[in-house]
Amino acid sequence: MNKMNAPFAALPVAITLALILGVATISGCSKDPQEKYNDAIEQLKDARASRDDAQEQLKSQKDKIADMQEELNEAKAKLAEAGQGVDSANQAVDKTVNDEVLFRTIQRELLDKKTFDKAAISVGVQNRVVTLSGNVPDEDTHQQALKAARSQAGVKNVVDQLQVQDAEAEKKQAQSDKQPDQG
Repeated sequence: MNKMNAPFAALPVAITLALILGVATISGCSKDPQEKYNDAIEQLKDARASRDDAQEQLKSQKDKIADMQEELNEAKAKLAEAGQGVDSANQAVDKTVNDEVLFRTIQRELLDKKTFDKAAISVGVQNRVVTLSGNVPDEDTHQQALKAARSQAGVKNVVDQLQVQDAEAEKKQAQSDKQPDQG
Protein backbone atom coordinates (compact mmCIF):
# COMPACT_ATOMS: atom_id res chain seq x y z
CA MET A 1 0.00 0.00 0.00
CA ASN A 2 1.37 3.42 -0.78
CA LYS A 3 1.01 6.55 1.25
CA MET A 4 -1.70 7.99 -1.02
CA ASN A 5 -4.09 5.09 -0.43
CA ALA A 6 -3.65 5.01 3.39
CA PRO A 7 -6.43 7.48 4.20
CA PHE A 8 -8.83 5.69 1.89
CA ALA A 9 -8.09 2.29 3.42
CA ALA A 10 -10.06 3.22 6.55
CA LEU A 11 -13.00 4.49 4.49
CA PRO A 12 -14.82 1.14 4.09
CA VAL A 13 -14.50 0.51 7.84
CA ALA A 14 -15.94 3.96 8.65
CA ILE A 15 -18.84 3.49 6.27
CA THR A 16 -19.59 0.10 7.77
CA LEU A 17 -19.60 1.53 11.29
CA ALA A 18 -21.85 4.41 10.23
CA LEU A 19 -24.34 1.97 8.71
CA ILE A 20 -24.34 -0.19 11.83
CA LEU A 21 -24.94 2.82 14.08
CA GLY A 22 -27.69 4.11 11.79
CA VAL A 23 -29.50 0.78 11.80
CA ALA A 24 -29.17 0.51 15.59
CA THR A 25 -30.56 4.01 16.04
CA ILE A 26 -33.48 3.40 13.72
CA SER A 27 -34.31 0.09 15.36
CA GLY A 28 -34.24 1.78 18.80
CA CYS A 29 -36.74 4.38 17.60
CA SER A 30 -39.12 1.83 16.29
CA LYS A 31 -42.07 3.25 18.27
CA ASP A 32 -45.08 3.82 16.17
CA PRO A 33 -46.61 7.29 16.04
CA GLN A 34 -49.38 6.37 18.50
CA GLU A 35 -46.83 5.31 21.14
CA LYS A 36 -44.91 8.54 20.62
CA TYR A 37 -48.16 10.51 20.96
CA ASN A 38 -49.09 8.66 24.18
CA ASP A 39 -45.62 9.28 25.63
CA ALA A 40 -45.90 12.97 24.77
CA ILE A 41 -49.34 13.16 26.43
CA GLU A 42 -47.94 11.54 29.62
CA GLN A 43 -45.05 13.97 29.68
CA LEU A 44 -47.49 16.85 29.21
CA LYS A 45 -49.66 15.59 32.09
CA ASP A 46 -46.59 15.26 34.34
CA ALA A 47 -45.45 18.77 33.41
CA ARG A 48 -48.93 20.20 34.16
CA ALA A 49 -49.03 18.41 37.53
CA SER A 50 -45.59 19.80 38.40
CA ARG A 51 -46.73 23.27 37.37
CA ASP A 52 -49.89 22.98 39.49
CA ASP A 53 -47.84 21.85 42.52
CA ALA A 54 -45.47 24.76 42.03
CA GLN A 55 -48.40 27.20 41.78
CA GLU A 56 -49.89 25.82 45.01
CA GLN A 57 -46.55 26.18 46.80
CA LEU A 58 -46.22 29.72 45.45
CA LYS A 59 -49.71 30.62 46.66
CA SER A 60 -48.92 29.13 50.07
CA GLN A 61 -45.72 31.17 50.31
CA LYS A 62 -47.56 34.33 49.20
CA ASP A 63 -50.17 33.73 51.92
CA LYS A 64 -47.42 33.32 54.52
CA ILE A 65 -45.76 36.53 53.35
CA ALA A 66 -49.09 38.37 53.52
CA ASP A 67 -49.62 37.12 57.08
CA MET A 68 -46.12 38.15 58.11
CA GLN A 69 -46.61 41.57 56.48
CA GLU A 70 -49.82 42.03 58.45
CA GLU A 71 -48.02 41.07 61.69
CA LEU A 72 -45.20 43.48 60.82
CA ASN A 73 -47.68 46.30 60.23
CA GLU A 74 -49.36 45.57 63.57
CA ALA A 75 -45.98 45.57 65.33
CA LYS A 76 -45.06 48.87 63.65
CA ALA A 77 -48.34 50.40 64.83
CA LYS A 78 -47.70 49.20 68.41
CA LEU A 79 -44.16 50.55 68.27
CA ALA A 80 -45.39 53.92 67.04
CA GLU A 81 -47.98 53.97 69.83
CA ALA A 82 -45.35 53.12 72.43
CA GLY A 83 -43.09 55.83 70.99
CA GLN A 84 -45.88 58.36 71.41
CA GLY A 85 -46.29 57.21 75.01
CA VAL A 86 -42.58 57.74 75.64
CA ASP A 87 -42.74 61.18 74.02
CA SER A 88 -45.72 62.11 76.19
CA ALA A 89 -43.94 60.91 79.32
CA ASN A 90 -40.81 62.87 78.39
CA GLN A 91 -42.89 66.00 77.85
CA ALA A 92 -44.56 65.54 81.24
CA VAL A 93 -41.15 65.11 82.89
CA ASP A 94 -39.81 68.16 81.08
CA LYS A 95 -42.69 70.27 82.42
CA THR A 96 -42.36 69.13 86.03
CA VAL A 97 -38.66 68.51 86.48
CA ASN A 98 -36.31 71.42 86.84
CA ASP A 99 -32.73 71.69 88.07
CA GLU A 100 -33.75 72.37 91.68
CA VAL A 101 -36.01 69.30 91.83
CA LEU A 102 -33.27 67.12 90.36
CA PHE A 103 -30.67 68.52 92.77
CA ARG A 104 -32.82 67.84 95.83
CA THR A 105 -33.91 64.38 94.69
CA ILE A 106 -30.40 63.17 93.87
CA GLN A 107 -28.83 64.72 96.95
CA ARG A 108 -31.49 63.19 99.19
CA GLU A 109 -30.87 59.77 97.67
CA LEU A 110 -27.11 60.07 98.15
CA LEU A 111 -27.51 61.25 101.75
CA ASP A 112 -30.14 58.71 102.76
CA LYS A 113 -28.42 55.52 101.60
CA LYS A 114 -25.90 53.82 103.88
CA THR A 115 -23.85 52.94 100.78
CA PHE A 116 -22.70 56.54 100.63
CA ASP A 117 -21.88 57.03 104.36
CA LYS A 118 -18.11 57.04 103.73
CA ALA A 119 -18.39 59.19 100.61
CA ALA A 120 -18.15 62.94 100.27
CA ILE A 121 -20.21 63.66 97.17
CA SER A 122 -21.25 67.07 95.91
CA VAL A 123 -24.16 67.37 93.47
CA GLY A 124 -24.55 70.12 90.91
CA VAL A 125 -27.31 70.46 88.31
CA GLN A 126 -27.47 72.83 85.38
CA ASN A 127 -29.91 72.45 82.49
CA ARG A 128 -30.68 68.94 83.76
CA VAL A 129 -27.03 67.91 83.46
CA VAL A 130 -25.92 66.47 86.80
CA THR A 131 -22.32 66.85 87.96
CA LEU A 132 -21.09 64.57 90.72
CA SER A 133 -17.81 65.54 92.36
CA GLY A 134 -15.96 64.59 95.51
CA ASN A 135 -14.49 61.41 96.91
CA VAL A 136 -15.82 57.89 97.24
CA PRO A 137 -14.16 55.03 99.15
CA ASP A 138 -14.25 52.40 96.36
CA GLU A 139 -15.24 51.69 92.77
CA ASP A 140 -18.51 50.02 93.77
CA THR A 141 -19.66 53.17 95.59
CA HIS A 142 -18.51 55.21 92.59
CA GLN A 143 -20.67 53.18 90.19
CA GLN A 144 -23.68 53.24 92.51
CA ALA A 145 -23.51 57.03 92.78
CA LEU A 146 -23.46 57.36 88.99
CA LYS A 147 -26.34 54.92 88.69
CA ALA A 148 -28.38 56.82 91.27
CA ALA A 149 -27.95 60.07 89.34
CA ARG A 150 -28.63 58.54 85.92
CA SER A 151 -31.77 56.77 87.11
CA GLN A 152 -33.58 60.00 87.96
CA ALA A 153 -36.29 61.00 85.49
CA GLY A 154 -35.39 64.17 83.63
CA VAL A 155 -31.61 63.80 83.82
CA LYS A 156 -30.09 64.46 80.40
CA ASN A 157 -26.52 63.54 81.28
CA VAL A 158 -24.22 62.87 84.24
CA VAL A 159 -20.75 64.38 84.44
CA ASP A 160 -18.49 62.17 86.53
CA GLN A 161 -15.91 64.10 88.55
CA LEU A 162 -15.82 61.63 91.42
CA GLN A 163 -12.50 60.31 92.64
CA VAL A 164 -11.99 56.94 94.22
CA GLN A 165 -9.89 57.16 97.38
CA ASP A 166 -6.91 54.84 97.48
CA ALA A 167 -7.02 52.85 100.75
CA GLU A 168 -3.20 52.94 101.09
CA ALA A 169 -3.08 56.69 100.54
CA GLU A 170 -5.71 57.16 103.23
CA LYS A 171 -3.67 55.11 105.74
CA LYS A 172 -0.52 57.12 105.00
CA GLN A 173 -2.48 60.37 105.31
CA ALA A 174 -3.93 59.23 108.63
CA GLN A 175 -0.47 58.27 109.93
CA SER A 176 1.08 61.55 108.86
CA ASP A 177 -1.76 63.42 110.57
CA LYS A 178 -0.94 61.61 113.86
CA GLN A 179 2.81 62.34 113.83
CA PRO A 180 3.88 65.66 115.31
CA ASP A 181 5.62 68.14 113.09
CA GLN A 182 9.37 68.22 113.54
CA GLY A 183 11.13 71.37 112.91
